[in-house]
Amino acid sequence: MYTIGIDVGTTNCKVCLFTIPSLELINQYSFRTPKTVDDDNTFFDVRLIWDGVVHGLKTITNALNDGMKIRALAVASVGEAGVLLDGNDNIVGPSLTWYDTRPKKQLENILTAMDIEHLYDITGIPAHSNYSINKIKWLQDNIKEAGNAKKWLCLAEYIAFKLSGVKRSEYSLASRTMALNITSQGWDENVLHAAELAPSLFSPLVQAGVAIGKVTAEISDLTGLPADTQVAIAGHDHMCGSVAVGINHEDQILNSTGTTEGLLVVTEAVNNSGRFFQARVSNGVHVLPGLHSLYASLPSAGYAIEWFRNLFKLDMPAFLKMVETIRHEQDLALAGAMDGIFIPHLRGSGPPDRNTWSRALIYGLDDKSRPEDVLRFVFQGLCFELRNLLDLYESLTGRHYPIVNVIGAACKNPYWLQLKANILNREIMACNVDEAVSKGAAMLAAKAVGIEVECLAGASEEQTKRYLPQSNAVAHYQQIYTQVYKPLYESKMHTERLCYGVNQ
Repeated sequence: MYTIGIDVGTTNCKVCLFTIPSLELINQYSFRTPKTVDDDNTFFDVRLIWDGVVHGLKTITNALNDGMKIRALAVASVGEAGVLLDGNDNIVGPSLTWYDTRPKKQLENILTAMDIEHLYDITGIPAHSNYSINKIKWLQDNIKEAGNAKKWLCLAEYIAFKLSGVKRSEYSLASRTMALNITSQGWDENVLHAAELAPSLFSPLVQAGVAIGKVTAEISDLTGLPADTQVAIAGHDHMCGSVAVGINHEDQILNSTGTTEGLLVVTEAVNNSGRFFQARVSNGVHVLPGLHSLYASLPSAGYAIEWFRNLFKLDMPAFLKMVETIRHEQDLALAGAMDGIFIPHLRGSGPPDRNTWSRALIYGLDDKSRPEDVLRFVFQGLCFELRNLLDLYESLTGRHYPIVNVIGAACKNPYWLQLKANILNREIMACNVDEAVSKGAAMLAAKAVGIEVECLAGASEEQTKRYLPQSNAVAHYQQIYTQVYKPLYESKMHTERLCYGVNQ
């Protein structure tokens, strides 16, 4: 039989067909995530995303000899972003991207009604303008029709609703709204009261991979999917990726790379004490039953690379050639001739000092610097930021993570992977799984037809590659990290606090 995993991402959307139980990727359809740009603001074009998903399902189903063997599909997506719907289920207003920071005023209003540490105790996540309830309130404050909206659905939940006709919220995505009580796992009326939002905006909660219904007759006719195809919500994309590579216990750590870059640890309990609050680390409900997560993201990873390419007007072949150049110059870099620091706060900073107003910094350029040197600084800076976050995780959890499992875009970049090994001083396990998020979603879709996720295989030996720290490089980068990166990071953040004055 077959299941389909759908991944609605920041940069690309994927519709992928997998066999069950072998999890072989049979076919896929991908498209750039449609967005609209209004001056300095960017919105997800959800109507075009939906059109692309439908076209992808139709393309995959039509190419399959026996489409009747497709049993289920599940949808994963970025967190935080979503849509408001009116009483006729039409979208009201734009869909703010997850990284849109305009709802700062709405967050400030919530924090006047509720203590910030108490909010963390309830929701398990640090108060931030990115989270869904701030976006909802911003829409209500700025879009006339939004005040009469009836429902809010995160992106994956909306796609699942369009496929099945059933509105449900999924726990891992709900834990990115800032409206979920992380302990009782229900919508928190006190938080919603502080946000001046009606509880009726939010739908009943379901576990990831639980069937919410079958595809509608209209969707079956439109796409060729069997009428009894089960629809499920797979949940938050990073957590779905962790399922695809078998991250399911507390001794493992996942480095998920894409537009952003994050560290994910599976936990058996909520960690919402004062220490975790001070570190601004996010708790979540995991997509696997009975588990939670600790998750923190760095807002710029793949985005920093995209920024670099746009800055120097490089197409992909030219960029890859430049990566090879700096890869072969590694000995010169270790000799100290090309040291530099890039702190990649192009979209603000992540933990342990999470702020929307933080800005990027480059140190080390001179009159002989080339684009290749800037690119090296970018990759080094991403790794130093990740090292800072890994140190924080180990301090908070009291655990040492000797192996860092990596999924996503970085797995196709040996230079970046070896640099991670050297700067983190950890073994890097690159899990080059084809479409990891979609695969995790397809595994959760199998759950909707009675197959336990734990019975399905994770990453195979052929899909993994190990990168070990090189002792001379470890010593070199350790010196840069302690003597250059850390002082610059702390000085920059201190200066920005003085300039902006508000810590949010």
